[in-house]
Amino acid sequence: MIRHLCKLVWNRKRANALTALQIFISFLLVFTTASLAMDKAGNYWRPLGFSYEDRWVVNFHPDRVSGRIGGEETPVSRRQVYLALEGFDWVESVSSADYMALPYRLGLQALFTVDGRWVSIGSVSDQFHQTLGLDLINGRWFGEEDAALDWKPIVITQPLSEALFGSEDPIGQKIEEWQGSNERIIGVVSDYRRFGEFSDPGFFVFTRQSEEENRGNFLVKVRPGTPLVAQEQIDRRLKAMAPGYKVNITTLADSRASSFKLTLVPLFALGVVSVLVLGMVALSLSGVLWQRTTLRTEEIGLRRALGGSAASIYAQLTGEIVVVASIGVIAGLLLVLQFPLLELLNYTSGIYALSLAFAALIIYGLVIVCSLYPGRLACQVRPVEALHHE
Repeated sequence: MIRHLCKLVWNRKRANALTALQIFISFLLVFTTASLAMDKAGNYWRPLGFSYEDRWVVNFHPDRVSGRIGGEETPVSRRQVYLALEGFDWVESVSSADYMALPYRLGLQALFTVDGRWVSIGSVSDQFHQTLGLDLINGRWFGEEDAALDWKPIVITQPLSEALFGSEDPIGQKIEEWQGSNERIIGVVSDYRRFGEFSDPGFFVFTRQSEEENRGNFLVKVRPGTPLVAQEQIDRRLKAMAPGYKVNITTLADSRASSFKLTLVPLFALGVVSVLVLGMVALSLSGVLWQRTTLRTEEIGLRRALGGSAASIYAQLTGEIVVVASIGVIAGLLLVLQFPLLELLNYTSGIYALSLAFAALIIYGLVIVCSLYPGRLACQVRPVEALHHE
């Protein structure tokens, strides 16, 4: 039966080539959409590694663009800003970090790779883990005693620790991939996915920020229920302390919402395109099958006259289009299997398998649904109609 169906498809290879091409494109679109959606969904349910509720980011920099600051003005120290922010009753904790260590900020500072992935690096203050709610699972965090060390203390994330040392204890060890650095691991946090819920497990290294490394980025933890109008009080106090500086205050909740939009809007657009393409393919398949059924009225009537059942005729028509769809699916499968070798998509084997199965299920389901009405028309053809067919 399968050999006979393949022969029928081959005899109409020119007409079936376009249908197979449509199936091929649809399979790739559905696979890409499904794999992206599954990857993002899997990341979303992983622990984020920090808390974003009631956290504000205060950027405090010299206003050199407007020329309001002179070259002889004394820079404001980090300690002065700490005291100014901690003076508010609704502020629970204050810390500082460079731009590359703040959550939901675009940009990457990386000096080495592990397992083909860049490792992000950011410098933070001693209070950073407390302000952001990092989960310290091994070792300790930075402290004032680290200032006297003749080597650089670092804290890494657990995914990076597992990639570097497996089940070994990383405390006190060095990162061999980080060549030319004088560092040792003093602690491990559960994770730190600074790009948000949809990002991969974090390969991140925290370094200790000294007083001289102040970049003007401060993280503030406020009490729950603190109104946003309190930001005006911070703005007035900091500007009164340093008129030549500019203040910009954002919440991590707003940054999180922006990160969601950057991730979900392209994924939604890709989903809409996939649905539209599937709709066009469905209309095309329905038209092609209906036309083939009409043109083969004599053949179908002759088979009915020879004793062929309606079920066998329906199975033949459906089988032909399933064979054509299989050509497009197999071609798409062969192309998709090259993605891991070319490192185009960095997914786990489980996501690959589920995405491939989902895409194939959608394509074959679409083909079978589109063949229902033309198959019904074919089953209703009587031998007498074939004799009078022109």
